[in-house]
Amino acid sequence: MSTKRVLALVMIFLGVSLIAGFGIYSWVRHGQPTAGLKVDTSPPSLVFVNNTQVGTTPVDQLLFPGEATVKVVPDSTSSAVSAYETKVTLTSKTYTVIRRDFGTTDADSAGETISLSPQPEVSPTLNVVTSSPDSASVMVDGQPQGFTPLSLTSIDPGTHQITVSAPGFSSRTMSVQTVASYKLSLTVKLAASSASVPLPVMPPSASPSAALFPAASPSPAPVSLLPRPYVTIIDTPTGFLRVRSAPSLAGKELGQVKPQTSYPLLDSKTPGWYLIQVQLDATSSGWISSQYATAYR
Repeated sequence: MSTKRVLALVMIFLGVSLIAGFGIYSWVRHGQPTAGLKVDTSPPSLVFVNNTQVGTTPVDQLLFPGEATVKVVPDSTSSAVSAYETKVTLTSKTYTVIRRDFGTTDADSAGETISLSPQPEVSPTLNVVTSSPDSASVMVDGQPQGFTPLSLTSIDPGTHQITVSAPGFSSRTMSVQTVASYKLSLTVKLAASSASVPLPVMPPSASPSAALFPAASPSPAPVSLLPRPYVTIIDTPTGFLRVRSAPSLAGKELGQVKPQTSYPLLDSKTPGWYLIQVQLDATSSGWISSQYATAYR
């Protein structure tokens, strides 16, 4: 059997295409390190693996499998931009991909780390975890899936669009390819958005009635008159926030509330959800996503 024929039998293509145009691939290189590492940054940066410099980005290296410490030092004169360091587990036959977009500060820097690891299950698993912020919203192929940390155990093999977003942060979208018998792990750092969501403020000379929010259905109570605890709805991509019968995306939609409105907070023990007092047709309370509400306790 020819050498090309043997290599064709053992090579597994695990393409994971990122927005920046690089990916994860699986392969076998006999007699050599078999774990791939790709690092890409903006601006160009020095890359160190286990305290040894391996080059300047973009970096494409074959290393021995196992845990490794990767440090990325941006080539920037700004003292506010610090180096990025992370620990990764390099897996044989696959690439681990690190992408970092450095801002002027750590808060407005962003990036992601993508890795594949073998698993006994045939169906691929997608794990999405954010380092900043917590409880970020995850959409897969345009459909909401929940909040980080998130694990999807039944996702079809193939290419998927992953969008991670959170109020006050710039969203990040990646194109990934899940592969049978492999777990794809995605760690995302979102950059803080320069645009903040203003809360209504009562002018010193205004009467209490001037602080009321615009009428909406259901009618909100003014912030200045609500006792704590209460929540204020912030801007959403749709212009409204769904109120559900249970703290889950599967909960029945009972109605909607508008940004810049406030409601008494009844329960906040369920991660990612708030139970609020709101007068709707069928009930006087319902659950909302805490991603789009600020709690005042």
